[in-house]
Amino acid sequence: MRTGTAAWLLQRLSGVFLTVYLIAHLFVIGTAARGEDSFDDLMSTFDKAPFLVLDAGLLGIVAFHAVNGLRLILFDFAIGLRYQKALFWAAFIVAVGVFVGSLVAVRNLL
Repeated sequence: MRTGTAAWLLQRLSGVFLTVYLIAHLFVIGTAARGEDSFDDLMSTFDKAPFLVLDAGLLGIVAFHAVNGLRLILFDFAIGLRYQKALFWAAFIVAVGVFVGSLVAVRNLL
């Protein structure tokens, strides 16, 4: 797969993931309307290691989507077109760095 195709696909997939996450997040926050105990029970479920790792992954996906989006905005203004591959890999490395940093923070919480 070519770099441009990978960048296009990952931008769309990360956007879909973030949309689905936002909808799920709204439902979770909606449990607060059922009462404090219901919300606290749900939050205690999300305080487990698998969900904390998923939160780290979420931060990595947000970082990639944001940095790659900035890359695409630059291209709309014809800035950096010669460096498309390098800028894609920079966005990817930033996302991986955010993910790994988040995992380290999660490990310190456990």
